Amino acid sequence: MRSVNNKIKIIRVPVPTPTLWPNTTTNSYLIGNEQESLLVDAGYDRPETKEELEKAIKENKLAKPDKIVLTHSHPDHAPGVRRLADWSPLVYCHKNEKEEIKKAISPMDHLAFLEEGDILAVAGVKITIIHGPGHTSGQLNLYIPSAEILIAGDNIVAEGTTWIGAPDGDMRDYLDTLHRLKQLKLKKIGPGHGEWVLSPYEQIDFVINRRLQREKQIKSFLEEKGSLTSTQLTEMIYENTIHPSVFDVARRTTEAHLAKLMKEGLVSQKDSVYSLNS
Repeated sequence: MRSVNNKIKIIRVPVPTPTLWPNTTTNSYLIGNEQESLLVDAGYDRPETKEELEKAIKENKLAKPDKIVLTHSHPDHAPGVRRLADWSPLVYCHKNEKEEIKKAISPMDHLAFLEEGDILAVAGVKITIIHGPGHTSGQLNLYIPSAEILIAGDNIVAEGTTWIGAPDGDMRDYLDTLHRLKQLKLKKIGPGHGEWVLSPYEQIDFVINRRLQREKQIKSFLEEKGSLTSTQLTEMIYENTIHPSVFDVARRTTEAHLAKLMKEGLVSQKDSVYSLNS
């Protein structure tokens, strides 16, 4: 729990969700005080969502949120809003994910949109909205300058790296977003999954370097073998070191790297086979 100038608290609430291994929870965040608060993300549409959030609201003496900001539309972040219908909240998202969010929270329809640079005020504290695409096209982050805290959604996770891939992920956008986030003045990051990140710049650099390392691996394997499918590349990159349940998203992340390299003119695709351009 953290107080900011005795005005607001920023509470991480791990909500049980059947999300990707090794995570068993998705982080929701309560921001506010006894008079006013908002919620960031709501996990799956499961009873535990409301139970954990209302427990945290009571324990931390917060007002019931009348606003919910959804960082993105994925099923471990958005559909839990349905469990909170009796709060009568106004739900915010980015316009790029309007249709996906509508499906995720239906039949609720109180939807508003946030853009880069928008400001939300909660209990007198300003929260700056960052549009940080890459994981999804409409990924939102929330930056609280007075606390030097970033609520990152799935742009940053506490353990390992987030996956990037089709249909709405873009590796070049993601790396651009990470470089932008590094420019913020940060004390810690609230990730989409896992504990608070207390070394924010080191974690951002770790993710950037991991992505660049993967790109280098892909080019090296293509140079060595001549041509490979995305499945073959993924098998070579991970060498049976990842849980089988996440192989598909690992392959999709490999394909996101390949898409970036094709945009840069470094790789070509014929049917399902990729090769380096000479």
